[in-house]
Amino acid sequence: MKLSSLISTTVAGVCLLLSIWLFIDSRTNQNLQGELQQRQQELQAVQQQVQLQQQQLQAQQEQINAGTQLAKEVGPAVLRDLGSLAVQSKNEEIKKLLAKYGVSVKEDEAAKPATR
Repeated sequence: MKLSSLISTTVAGVCLLLSIWLFIDSRTNQNLQGELQQRQQELQAVQQQVQLQQQQLQAQQEQINAGTQLAKEVGPAVLRDLGSLAVQSKNEEIKKLLAKYGVSVKEDEAAKPATR
């Protein structure tokens, strides 16, 4: 066998081995890319769930804020009117109920109705 044919055969063998190695490496890369895509999709789904929960919490907070604002605006007037009604009708149960929650009813203040 000539030296040139031995070198050619060796180079061909090396090329074949490199081709096989490149094929296996590319398959591994494809598998890794598939796993990465799957994880990205899972992460995106979780992010969407978190975003939905944040929107729900924001809506609930807006309802709480609206209720708090309403209570601040209307609550004192209702309590004054209730106190006035308790004095005018001499209803001791309403006076006790208001006192239970820390609202004191005074005879002179209760005579004036609440104004808006």
